[in-house]
Amino acid sequence: MSSTTKMTCPHCQSALTIDVEAGVVLHHEAPPEKKEMIDFEQRIGQLRTDQQRASEKMDEALRQENDRSRLMEDRFAELMKGASEKDDGSRPLRDIDLD
Repeated sequence: MSSTTKMTCPHCQSALTIDVEAGVVLHHEAPPEKKEMIDFEQRIGQLRTDQQRASEKMDEALRQENDRSRLMEDRFAELMKGASEKDDGSRPLRDIDLD
């Protein structure tokens, strides 16, 4: 029967279960993440900054969409004008008319 021992890694502070006879790690448990304590006022400032950044991105996306919409309308009007200038009022030739 193998003897096991539990150790803490000095480098990363993770919990290790080691089989002493085989010299292998049987189980590795990552250390809990240390969360940085942030002051309440700092967090409020971060939230305001994030909100402002999101608002700026939304405004930019809206501006781009309006520009794109205007450009498409201008192109459509130009193509319609070109199509109406080419129209001579005659009907298009159909296959049945060729017989």
